[in-house]
Amino acid sequence: MAENDKLLGIHIAEDDDTQRIRAWWKKNGMGIVAGVAIGLVGVGGFKGWQAYTEDRALSASDVFQQMLAYDESGASEQAKDSAQILVKDYRATPYGDLAYLMLAKLATKKGELSNAIEALTHVMTKSKDPAMRQLARLRLSRVTLLAGDLVRAQELATTDDVGGFESEYPEVLGDVLLAQHKYSDAAEAYDRALQALAPASSSRALLTSKRNYAGSVGSN
Repeated sequence: MAENDKLLGIHIAEDDDTQRIRAWWKKNGMGIVAGVAIGLVGVGGFKGWQAYTEDRALSASDVFQQMLAYDESGASEQAKDSAQILVKDYRATPYGDLAYLMLAKLATKKGELSNAIEALTHVMTKSKDPAMRQLARLRLSRVTLLAGDLVRAQELATTDDVGGFESEYPEVLGDVLLAQHKYSDAAEAYDRALQALAPASSSRALLTSKRNYAGSVGSN
């Protein structure tokens, strides 16, 4: 697959993942704020300490929302600064995981693949949230593919523990197999991805194109 096609696929996938994170945040955001505050208070905390930790949790929420807004507007450096604040001050919370994902996204766009791999590996191995670990593994497979490490990319994309990413994992596996010129296997992986994909997904057109390409080349 051409380099530009790889980048296009990753960026579209990143956009879909960002929307997934936004939806997840809308549903769970206040619960995270409360959870962070409770986690920081500890057993038998004083009221003053409780107020302080709740303020810190709300502050983290503000920084997180700011980070997303900067990224959406294309202000990459400001988004990176916000992410680094979350990593520094809230590393052990869900905010830290999301900040590492943002740093990986920004690094990938700049072609700093080793930095992206480091950030994603941290979330995949350190996060306490299974969904975060699955998302980080998925993105890590994409980035290692872009870096040219096809063996590692295939290892990461080959798993039964896909969580809510039933379409995304076989799609990435198809991309890896396509890069290895295993066209028939790639077409089969894309078929699995299409079967699991929501009918109205913005990814359907690109995924269908990749499947048709793999199928046509594989039949020659």
